[in-house]
Amino acid sequence: MLLTTLIVAVCHCLTAVAQQTPPTLEVIQNNNTNTVVPGYIYLTPSGVPFSGPYVFALNGTTVFNGAGKLSGTIHDFQPCVYQKKQRFCAWQGSTAYGYGSGQAVILDDQFRVIKALPGTDYHEFKIVQALDSEGQYSDTAHVTEYRQVRRDLSAFGVVPDDGNTSWVVDCHFRAVDLSTNAVIFEWSSLDHVPLSEGLVRPTGGINGRTKANAWDYFHLDSVSRAEEGYLISSRHTSTIYLVSSKDGSIVWRLGGKKSDFKLEGFSFDSQHDVRTVSSKGDFLRLSLFDNAYNTFVQPKGLSSGKIIEVNKATKTARLVQQFDSPSREVGNPSGDGGSVQVLPKGNVFIGWGSDAQVTEHTADGRLVYAARFGVSGSSASSYRAFKAPFIGIKK
Repeated sequence: MLLTTLIVAVCHCLTAVAQQTPPTLEVIQNNNTNTVVPGYIYLTPSGVPFSGPYVFALNGTTVFNGAGKLSGTIHDFQPCVYQKKQRFCAWQGSTAYGYGSGQAVILDDQFRVIKALPGTDYHEFKIVQALDSEGQYSDTAHVTEYRQVRRDLSAFGVVPDDGNTSWVVDCHFRAVDLSTNAVIFEWSSLDHVPLSEGLVRPTGGINGRTKANAWDYFHLDSVSRAEEGYLISSRHTSTIYLVSSKDGSIVWRLGGKKSDFKLEGFSFDSQHDVRTVSSKGDFLRLSLFDNAYNTFVQPKGLSSGKIIEVNKATKTARLVQQFDSPSREVGNPSGDGGSVQVLPKGNVFIGWGSDAQVTEHTADGRLVYAARFGVSGSSASSYRAFKAPFIGIKK
């Protein structure tokens, strides 16, 4: 009896120690420096003790532990350029039902907030350099916001709890001049995309019956500048939209119910992190993380990174390269998050979202680096992952 009690006590003690351990990076594969691009890995592990912004060396060493340095849930931690200086960008706030309410922040080399954009969601925060009204380059932030608004959803079988009108999420994107805080451009999903394009119907925590459970029919998860305007990715319509920067109108759709392009021999579903890779004439190359799985829609597919090429003249799209997970043979999908970053020399770095790993591949798809992160006994995730130089944190 005494021995049993002692064993139980030791197990509880070990569990308690594990619960007080910050997340680590376990390197599974690391080819030589000739094939792996130098840099550091930026993650925001969540679902584990000491969650927050972290930077890891490629050998798994923790070079920055930012747990507790920001408040709430942290997403999108990455290096950025602001006022011509290297800074850090991140989002902090609260999340529920797949979106957030908080603020995008810019931090200096002592990890102090030097600029904040309140009233934003975590799905996009990028600083880009854009021409202002006087023809000078200025820092412009791309940010998103999810707004719950009243809508009649009786056509979708929704009966509101208060007997009034049902609720739906209106996804907004804004381009903000950081020197003046002026909104240069704003786009609303409800202004341009009908509810009927949604592939995720009102259900569960997004049943549309209350404001807190507003139907997220669109789910905007990334914005990327393109020559004609902005590429907007919608997870819940499985569509990539090119929208005009002049009036917000939809120039074309790729994927989903109303695609303007024929997808030749491939598909994507519930995607994340759509980015412009290159644009030349009629050809536009995009990178994206294909979740191939949505927690609201079955069945599960196999997640992957993809580079695709759109031919605007022939209205076709082809798969240039697919990047598979090392755990693909066991059918491990990523139900949430994920990112694809095209690195110098053509390598591709992938964060696998709720499947807690990062990988690097050569342009032809060969795996050259793989690592898993988290804490033993906990299910970790990182909405996005980035690979970049590390400028250091001054103490």
